[in-house]
Amino acid sequence: MDKKGERIIGSMFAMNKPKLGDNFELLLELPNETMRLDIENIQTPLLAYMGEELDNYSISLKITVNEAVAVKHAFTPQDKYDKLKEKNPLIDKLRAKFDLDI
Repeated sequence: MDKKGERIIGSMFAMNKPKLGDNFELLLELPNETMRLDIENIQTPLLAYMGEELDNYSISLKITVNEAVAVKHAFTPQDKYDKLKEKNPLIDKLRAKFDLDI
């Protein structure tokens, strides 16, 4: 998808890698309804491509929306800092000692 200029779609798959369910069902969990609609809009050509490339036309896609997934990804500098601070609380002391902005 990235090679075709569909970077948004490509990033959705990079954020949450699909899992393989029963009977060649790809399980994809997305953080919001908008992303689900974007994937559903390209679902037919995507499944056709995968069926051809993998020589398996039994592949299907099951999309679920889980808003808790959005918490995993840090988008703003403050989000990134908070995520880093969760991993290492001493980072806040370092920031304060050198009077750094976020």
